[in-house]
Parts: sequence; structure tokens; C-alpha cells
Amino acid sequence: MSTGFNKDFEHNEALMKASLNEFITRGYEKASINHILKMANMSKGSFYYHFKNKEDLYFHLIQTLIEKKQAFLSKAMTVEDYSTDIFSIFKTQIRLGMQFAVDYPDINRFANSFVKEKGNDIYERALKKYNFENNDQINQMIEASYHKGEFRENLPIEFIKRIIGFLFTHLGEITDISKPEHIEQEMNYFIDFLKMGLTKERRE
Repeated sequence: MSTGFNKDFEHNEALMKASLNEFITRGYEKASINHILKMANMSKGSFYYHFKNKEDLYFHLIQTLIEKKQAFLSKAMTVEDYSTDIFSIFKTQIRLGMQFAVDYPDINRFANSFVKEKGNDIYERALKKYNFENNDQINQMIEASYHKGEFRENLPIEFIKRIIGFLFTHLGEITDISKPEHIEQEMNYFIDFLKMGLTKERRE
């Protein structure tokens, strides 16, 4: 049975804290379930009731952190923010994402440790499982923007969904986010690039 992190799980917070610390400091391959359980004061029986294995724990951790960030953005975004064009919305989300990283430094450290997994099997499996190409929220935003005429008319909506989803999924590979102070600038370059390629040409 795999239920993952939830409010009714007795060891929820302790296991999440121990898992974050273990994956951040040792990376996925060297991370030890035994060490995590010791730090969380949790039995193997209880762990394997909730999780299949280390990969299952890792994916549940990613899912939990994604949901935390989505909840943060949903609370921070205003009606006025959503009334702008999709590219301005993306930039607002990037700015708020930077604030999220400040408010939740352990989650930000985990995100950075995940990027370092690039080239390992777990990185590819995680990208396949958690990608932006099938993200309902982004696809709904794209559809709304498409019907408002924000995109070029010669580009089919399904192509726009695929290209935006693919580029967001592989953002860590096409932008230089090695230095925290450069992240927002690099992300804005990326959004400006998207805007130039996907929006209608403006005639003088």
C-alpha cells in the first residue's frame, strides 16, 4: 500500500524532514532508507506500509513539494495577476517562486539537489512522471490565452501546449541557474524568448 505523506500519517513531518535532509546531503543513489528511518524514529514496517521503496518515497516527496508550491502560488496570486497576458503571468509566478524559495529554504535546497541528479536514471524517471506537458493548470492557461488571441494564428494550440510544456520541463537544461542571483534573470530571458516566438507580430 502506498499512501505517502498526509496529515493522518503519524510520522509525516518527521519522515519528510529526514527525507529532505538525506536526499539533499547524500543525493538519491547514496541516500539510505535505514538512515532516514532512524532520523524519523520510524519502523521499517510502518514505512513499507506507506511506501514501496526509496523511489516511491522520493516521488512522493517531489509530489508533496510541488503541491506546497502550488498552494503558495494560489494564495499569493491575485485576480489582477491573472487578468494579464500569459507571459506576464509566468513572470509573476517566477517572482513569487523566488519568494517561495526564500520562505522554504529546505524545499529550495531539495530542488537544487534534484537538478544535480541530471544524467542519472532517477532524474529522467522523475521528469517523465512530473512534467509540464500534461499539466492541467498550464494547459488551461494556454487555452484561455489562445482563445483571447494572444498567440500566433498559424500555430495550432496542441503544438503550443507541447512546446511550452517541453521547454518548462527541461528548463534546468537550457538556462543557467547555477547561481541563485541569476535565476530570476535567466527565467525572464526564457519567458521573453517564448513571447517573441509565440505571439502575433505587432504591425506599426
